[in-house]
Amino acid sequence: MAMYSHPFYFLPLLLLFLSNVSAIPTQQQQTLNLPATGPGKWTDPPSADETGNLIFNSLNGFLKHQPNALYRNGHAIVAGTVNPGTLLYHGSNRNCTKNPPDTPEWVSFDPEHSYLFGSRMYTFQVSRPLKVLYFDGSSAAKMPSGPIDTQEILLYGELEEDMGWRKEGQHITDLCEWGKEFGLDGFLRMEFDFEIMICDFSVGLEVVSVLDLLPTHGGPGGRPHAPCEPEDEPSVNDTIRSPPAQEEGWDNLGPHLLPPYGPPGPGGPGRRRPDQPITPPPGWVGSLRPGRSFYAEAIQAGNWHDLPGLGLSVQLDYTRMVTFFDPKYKSLVHARRIQRNKGVFRAGNVTKADAGVMLAELSEMLRSWDHTLSEGRGIQYSWATIVQTIVERYSERLEYLSLILGGARSEALGRFNVTESIQRARWQVLTMLNPYMPVSSLPAVLDRGGSTWLDPTIRQCSDLYTSRIPSSGLTSAERLIKDAVGTVAREICRSLGIIWLDAFGVESRTEKEQIISMAKWYGEVKRLMGWLGWASWTEFAACSPACGAHEFCALPQWPEDMHNDNGGEELDRPYCHSRGLDD
Repeated sequence: MAMYSHPFYFLPLLLLFLSNVSAIPTQQQQTLNLPATGPGKWTDPPSADETGNLIFNSLNGFLKHQPNALYRNGHAIVAGTVNPGTLLYHGSNRNCTKNPPDTPEWVSFDPEHSYLFGSRMYTFQVSRPLKVLYFDGSSAAKMPSGPIDTQEILLYGELEEDMGWRKEGQHITDLCEWGKEFGLDGFLRMEFDFEIMICDFSVGLEVVSVLDLLPTHGGPGGRPHAPCEPEDEPSVNDTIRSPPAQEEGWDNLGPHLLPPYGPPGPGGPGRRRPDQPITPPPGWVGSLRPGRSFYAEAIQAGNWHDLPGLGLSVQLDYTRMVTFFDPKYKSLVHARRIQRNKGVFRAGNVTKADAGVMLAELSEMLRSWDHTLSEGRGIQYSWATIVQTIVERYSERLEYLSLILGGARSEALGRFNVTESIQRARWQVLTMLNPYMPVSSLPAVLDRGGSTWLDPTIRQCSDLYTSRIPSSGLTSAERLIKDAVGTVAREICRSLGIIWLDAFGVESRTEKEQIISMAKWYGEVKRLMGWLGWASWTEFAACSPACGAHEFCALPQWPEDMHNDNGGEELDRPYCHSRGLDD
């Protein structure tokens, strides 16, 4: 992940701004000059070990594809229900009958995803609320770098040795056995698309149809889609869900262990074996689509689930959530200090003692689930709405402010227009603070050395979302969420406030002073955006240059980019994926 807190991050920009003015000592330009701080002052920055922003980011990403593809290593486990009427799909080449699976199996919310696992397509409709446990992040990505940590910790209290991330069949069996005590119907995860591990297909699901769909040239793993495989052969589900570790070497592996269509490569489906021909069904005329194109369509289907995500099909119970970003798990603090990069934080660094605390808390939450559902609760706060409101209010505006400060140049004049950029930036900050700025608090005389006149504005801005929610009636999970919301709101408002203290009277200063101020504001905005790390920003969500007609833009994701499983920054930049229609 890009880190914007480095003290020299915006130094090149500052030097660019100063290209037509006299030289100024750069060491004096790195941070905004703030009034003296004291205990509890709004100008005080958050602790370096603060996790409220990380918890908020998890909440904002629940059931959405983009945030979970960006931050693969999930830390939260949340109870939820799948709504009646939801359609779910299961593809198989192994089941030679048309009966539903009689053992735990995987289903997807999109037929394109399930089709990769077999051309016999089962369509189910949920007939009653299904109780599920949701693991955030790319928790179905079979990668050794952390996406399935929370599942292994739940099951075994620690990470498995001997490449436990490859043991999908064992994990689904063990999870379903563990969940019996709590009446769980399944476990919700995200691969490149969302899926559910269903424990028992005989309850809560009605069969809508069982169809033998068209085969393709080259099915998952390079194998053809055939209508049915003998029972003694390994199923596609068995093979595709257990890819190898990178260090084993792609070229030394049997074909059944490769991800779809061979070893992945950047910019498309990657290096693969040629499509294997298959006999079309009787009556078919013309060519069949290549298997790689169906893989690309499955990837794209997963990318649909961002707004509103799966929130219309799945209801998460925010009163029953545990997260390893909870500050009480002290054993994870040191690892985060070392790593610093949000994208590689791992729940797997937790000690067995802290893991035991989490498991005990989660178990207690789930034991009381039925009782709470039957009796009902009093006030139920829409935490998802509160989080989404904050992101909607500030995401685009902060990015635009960054654009003004970082790229403000007049194309017509071919040089930096200081007056225009200062005015636009100042107005943009005012736009975000204006709803909370009473005119009665404005200073009678401009005092650049004080901040008390801005106290009412920052207090209103910071406390707006949580000040009237009493903690006494909340569960422990909700209190954690409330604190996280308050932490993020305060830091956004604090950052805007310290910029505004400098910007309030900036229009009356010299051009040289204005240039210095803008460079400082830019550094502060980029620091704030890096601290928040929202997946909605263009650097994570848009490809540059734009993709071609036969491509789509998406972040690197399992299984196509498993070879980049090293936690590097290449994992947080989108690129153009081929639709698989090229020859």
